[in-house]
Amino acid sequence: MKTKDIRNGSLYFNVPKKRVERVISNQFSNTRVVTEHHKREEGSVQAKSLRLATSEEVESYLESKESLLKKLAKSMKLF
Repeated sequence: MKTKDIRNGSLYFNVPKKRVERVISNQFSNTRVVTEHHKREEGSVQAKSLRLATSEEVESYLESKESLLKKLAKSMKLF
């Protein structure tokens, strides 16, 4: 994938890491973008290592994010 085709805030599948990541900056360089995984891990990724995430991958990513939030709330005794 080319950096000009990648949109900030969108979810992409990182092929080498085998997971969905959100692009937070597509202007890092001509060949790299900055991504995050559930606001925990952040780093630069070669654009060619990304592809658009499928709807199933997006759904799974969002469900796991919700699960993480519930675990955090439970640990803080909010539930």
